[in-house]
Amino acid sequence: MNQEIMLNRIATVLREKASFLLVTHKDPDADGIGSMLALGKALINAKKAVVLLTEKPVHPPFSLLKGSDGIVHEIDTKKNFDAVVVLDCGDKDRIGGPNGCLEGRGPLINIDHHEVHDFFGDLNLVDPKSSSTGELVYLVIKKAGLPIDSDVAENIFAAIQADTGSFRYDNTTSESFKIAAEMMEAGADPRQISSKMMDENSLSRMRLLEIALGVAEFFHEGKIGMVTLTSEMFERAQARREDSGKFVEYLRSVSGVELAVLICETGASSYKISMRSNDNVNVAQLASMYGGGGHAKAAGFESHGSIETLKEDFLKKAGRPLGGISN
Repeated sequence: MNQEIMLNRIATVLREKASFLLVTHKDPDADGIGSMLALGKALINAKKAVVLLTEKPVHPPFSLLKGSDGIVHEIDTKKNFDAVVVLDCGDKDRIGGPNGCLEGRGPLINIDHHEVHDFFGDLNLVDPKSSSTGELVYLVIKKAGLPIDSDVAENIFAAIQADTGSFRYDNTTSESFKIAAEMMEAGADPRQISSKMMDENSLSRMRLLEIALGVAEFFHEGKIGMVTLTSEMFERAQARREDSGKFVEYLRSVSGVELAVLICETGASSYKISMRSNDNVNVAQLASMYGGGGHAKAAGFESHGSIETLKEDFLKKAGRPLGGISN
């Protein structure tokens, strides 16, 4: 369906309906949380009833965004909504716990920009060319004529800033800058947002970073950089899984690295793998081989079983687009 038609249909639902449930993917990032908070506040500004739901409590830096104190983690199973909006999620299974709250609660609206997508909504606004879901939320809010205040502006700006790497990644477009500028005029403060999202580092996070850099491995003539963080390492640093969120970027910044990989142990023989690439590897395609997804330059997946087997198989697959074997 034509994107403009879909945008109009979603805007009509937002204008005409009275109550909404908003969710994003599990282990959410700034784009997911920022998009949810922005659309939620815009709907509240329009006198709508809104519930923001995540699988688990939101921790810093995302808990520093305006409106995050209104996020809940469970809802009345009997409560109905006129519509449900899922944000920044290309795979329904990635919603996690809230997935069980979606059925029978009105039309399901899906707003997302991931390259790999299963179009699980009744209405799907999916545009991989968009820098972020935050950009798409901006378009929806404008099309629906919903009020934009400083809280909405901050969260849209934070979402775009995060997924463009502070406007450094090649998904940054002139439209990204135009929307960011408009959000500044509406009250978003780039310095404060950057301080919240990037400059708040706990001592435990710094201890975890020290451990991570100490166990960094490099394969395929230095083109693949990898860090594996075990549960014991998180315990030693007294850190949360969320504290490792940006570590993969340190690997990507190493001279000669084309593919950066962060493996975090999440339970017994369970792992979350985050990937970032520079030029020669489409990590969305790589992630899809393991049931994951994302973008060409940023993607991830989950794995269960032997970490040694996972790494061996992964390095073989990842080495192919780099022109050879894995080490």
